[in-house]
Amino acid sequence: MRTLWMVLCALARLWPGALAGCAEAGRCCPGRDPACFARGWRLDRVYGTCFCDQACRLTGDCCFDYARACPARPCFVGEWSPWSGCAVPAFITSSAFNKKRTIQAASPQWSTHTEDAGYCMEFRTESLTPHCALDNRPLTRWMQYLREGYTVCVDCQPPAMNSVSLRCSGDGLDSDGNQTLRWQAIGNPRCQGTWKKVRRVEQCSCPEVHRFIFI
Repeated sequence: MRTLWMVLCALARLWPGALAGCAEAGRCCPGRDPACFARGWRLDRVYGTCFCDQACRLTGDCCFDYARACPARPCFVGEWSPWSGCAVPAFITSSAFNKKRTIQAASPQWSTHTEDAGYCMEFRTESLTPHCALDNRPLTRWMQYLREGYTVCVDCQPPAMNSVSLRCSGDGLDSDGNQTLRWQAIGNPRCQGTWKKVRRVEQCSCPEVHRFIFI
């Protein structure tokens, strides 16, 4: 890391605009905001588009100076909202990936009747990274079926469902349908994108390849 900073400092002297980042762009956004980005070095040592919203810590695409330009502030417990300062992107995986065994492994107290308390969110995908189509591993091949413009269904079930609010983090339920929300695939952090809420329904009716679950 020290070597990286030495290289970045050298670049700054040779090319004044090379570092850029959150401070120079004047960006620092709470929660998740796909429009909150800049040009500069990312923490993964890639130069290009980097982000200055709180969600970048989870997606790994923060600008190099995010921690300094946007110091962390404490999360305040209150009414749940996907737009709170502690909001995170929706994390999804395939519902076909042996869902029952996955849920029971995460929560031994879970029982099949608990699933009746869940709900389904429909989203229309707006964008996704090329990395989704490149993943051909057996347990992540489902990502290849993600497409821009398609409607997908995402189940909210325990243990992803909060036992108090009965909501799943990142479900976008409070958005008006015009707000762009972020999602990330479990198993490949580079497979991520944006979508917009369509509606909440009691049962998911999408084809199996377009049906997922919140994690």
